[in-house]
Amino acid sequence: MNCDAASPTPYKSLRTPMPQKSSQSIFIHSSMVLPKSLRLWGIGGVGMSALAQHLLKGGHHITGYDREASPFTEILQKQGVRIDYTPHPEAAAAVEGIIYTPAIPEDFPEWETVKAHHLPVWRRAEALSIVLEPYQVLAVAGAHGKTTTTAILTWLLYRMGESPTAFVGGLMKNFDNNYLAGTGDLAVVEADEYDRAMLRLYPAHAIIQSTEPDHLEIYGSAEALLDAYRQFARQVRGELVLGREVPDLGRPALRYEMKHYQAIGDTVYFAYQWKGGYRQAYWRQIGRHFAENAAAALTLLEALGYGFDTLQAALAEYAGVARRLEIYPAGRHIVVSDYAHHPTEIRRTLEALREAYPKHKIITVFQPHLHSRTAFFAQDFAEALNKSDYVVLFPIYAAREPSTSSISHKLISQHLTVPFEEAVPLEVDMEWVFNMPYEQPSVVAFLGAGDIYLRAIPTQKALAGLP
Repeated sequence: MNCDAASPTPYKSLRTPMPQKSSQSIFIHSSMVLPKSLRLWGIGGVGMSALAQHLLKGGHHITGYDREASPFTEILQKQGVRIDYTPHPEAAAAVEGIIYTPAIPEDFPEWETVKAHHLPVWRRAEALSIVLEPYQVLAVAGAHGKTTTTAILTWLLYRMGESPTAFVGGLMKNFDNNYLAGTGDLAVVEADEYDRAMLRLYPAHAIIQSTEPDHLEIYGSAEALLDAYRQFARQVRGELVLGREVPDLGRPALRYEMKHYQAIGDTVYFAYQWKGGYRQAYWRQIGRHFAENAAAALTLLEALGYGFDTLQAALAEYAGVARRLEIYPAGRHIVVSDYAHHPTEIRRTLEALREAYPKHKIITVFQPHLHSRTAFFAQDFAEALNKSDYVVLFPIYAAREPSTSSISHKLISQHLTVPFEEAVPLEVDMEWVFNMPYEQPSVVAFLGAGDIYLRAIPTQKALAGLP
C-alpha cells in the first residue's frame, strides 16, 4: 500500500478555538500533566495500547499488566515495553502513577501497592483527555461504526498531508497499527460511550452515527444514554455529522443520505446525498454499513474544505481494519472474522455476506460478549443470527464482568429458529469445524468481540483441505 502523503494544505475551518474550561476540572486530579513514569493495567487492550504508544512517543517510561498476550502487546514489546501477565506489586511501586481500564477488578493485587504508596490513578478516558489537550480533536461516537470511521478519517487526513495522531479501536491495515504518531495538531479518536468516556472530550469536530441502546448497565435507560449523546453534541465546537437514524440532538448538524450501493467484482460503488449535492464514490470494502461509515467521513472532511476528488483518490487506497469483515479464502469456502457483537452489527454483517456470496451457505460462529449485553439483547441476537443458514453458539466471553451461572448463551439459543449447535469452549478442540454441513460452498463467519477471532485462521487451514 502506498502511504505517501500529499503536501499539507491548511484548511482554516478544520481548526476551531479551544474551549474555555471551568475552574472545576473534570478529572480526578488538578494536575493536567501525567507523570513521566507510568504503569498501565489492561495494556493489551486496543484502547490502552494506543495510549501507551502515544505516551512512549512523548518520552514517558511505560510498563504494563494484562491477563494475556495480544497483537497489541506484541507491538508494545517490540518498542521495549515491559509487560507482566501476572500481578507484580513491585512494578507498581516503581512508577509515579497508574492508568487503568474499568475491566480491572477491585481485588487486583497491585491496588494494595497503589494505596500503600499513595500513587495517583487515572482511568484510561481521563488520561486520554489529558494527552489530547494540545490537539484539535476529530471524534467519532455512536453504538456502531466508530472504529471503521475513525480509521477512514485517519487515512484520508494522512493522504491529505495533515499528519494526524490517531487512536483507533482496531489494527489499521494501512499502518499495521492501532495508533498513528502524527506531527501535526490534529488527533482522530473514538469517543466511546462505555463508562461515559465520550463526555470527557471537547472535540473540534465530530461524527455520531448511531444512538442505538448499548451499555445500558452504565446508563440505566435508553433515554439516559440519549441524554449523554446530547451532552456530547453540545461539547462539539465545530462541525457535527449525524447518521440517518440519529434523532435531533439539539444543535445544528450535517446529515447525509445513502442513495445507492452496488458491488461489481471486488469494487464497491456507492452514492450519497448531502447539502443538496450528490456524491458517487468507490472503494474495495464490502458492506453497506461500511459504505455509510465512509460517507460520514467524506461528508465531514468535505464540509471542512477538502476537495471530493482528492478524498476519493485516497479512499480507493483505504485497506480496512482487522476483524472488520476480514476475509480468508479456504478452498471453495470462505472464512470471515468480524468484531460484530451487537444484534444490529450481526444483522448488517450477515446481510453484507449474503449479498457478497449469494450462492454460499452462511454458517455463523458467534461468541456473545458480556453477560449484561447477552441478557438484555438475547432475543434480538437470535433474530439477527436467524439470518444465517446454520449457527454455532459459543459460551459468553465475560470480559470485564464476573461470570454468573444464571446468564448463559442458552438465553439466545432458545430463540433460534435455524439449525444450530452449542460448541465446547475454544480451548478444548475444533472437532465442531468438521461436523458442520459443507454440502455446498460455505461462508464460516466468526463473530464477536472476545477471542473467537483466534479460530479464524486455524479454521481456514482446516477447510482448505476439505473437498
